[in-house]
Amino acid sequence: QRQMAEAEQGLRAALEASPRHTAARDLLAALLLERGRMDDARQVLEQGVTAVPGQASFVMLLARIYVEQNAEPKAIALLERQRQGAKPDPDTLAFLASLYQRAARHSEAIAAFKDALNLRPMEGKWWLGLGISQEAEQNWNEARFAYERVRGTNVESRLERYAEQRLAIMRTK
Repeated sequence: QRQMAEAEQGLRAALEASPRHTAARDLLAALLLERGRMDDARQVLEQGVTAVPGQASFVMLLARIYVEQNAEPKAIALLERQRQGAKPDPDTLAFLASLYQRAARHSEAIAAFKDALNLRPMEGKWWLGLGISQEAEQNWNEARFAYERVRGTNVESRLERYAEQRLAIMRTK
């Protein structure tokens, strides 16, 4: 009912009583972000990652906040810890791969993209990311294969065109 202060107070009370209450923590973080209180949301999520290690929703949102706050190394470290946990989530792996790619850590990006694609092989944007990192590592055949795999996936047409452009260039390598 848009009674944000009361909602925040109630959610904080719920977390005080039960720090592992994931729904309350997710809702509080979303409320804080909606109100533009990114630092407070970050703190709530950091506490959540401590209270409930491996909770994917906390990890992903916290990593996105770190990226927004220009703390990509913290986001990478957080996602790497998540990757070491139980069953890996393909979205988490792909996000980690994209951060590796942005940090020019292409061999690590390749491994993470491959892990994500093993779990969800029809993600065209991940094939494209894999191709970009393979190309950066001068793995021409692997880059060509990745760009070819973009075809037939449910990817935006501009990304498919980019893959086709890269394929044309790869043919000369």
